[in-house]
Amino acid sequence: MRKNFLIFAVFLYVSSALAAGHITKAQKEKTIECLGHYSATAVLPADTIEVKNMELALASVKVIREYLASEGVKDDEMNKGMNAYVDKVYGKPFNKSKNAECNKFIYKQIKGSEEKIEKLSRTIYAG
Repeated sequence: MRKNFLIFAVFLYVSSALAAGHITKAQKEKTIECLGHYSATAVLPADTIEVKNMELALASVKVIREYLASEGVKDDEMNKGMNAYVDKVYGKPFNKSKNAECNKFIYKQIKGSEEKIEKLSRTIYAG
């Protein structure tokens, strides 16, 4: 009886973890990389990027940070990965292909993120 209870308890734990939608290490790393991309994009000189792209980047940063926090990722881990990416691309022009890659990944990874990001971006700079 005790063995059956233990098996059942482990099953419940594993199934609840999977049902909660926890992200894999690879997904977390890619999400943090995109966080870095959007953070770098948000601080580009205004004359080098369309305002809409800057607004979307700022909104994306907020949505991604909320998502990662809900997945249990600590701020220190987010900041470390984000800063590593920002340091790598600092001073470089807007990367349209990386932006498209991150958009595709984030919209798939975070349910409802495309709509949430678009809505939030309209509140920045009175967009």
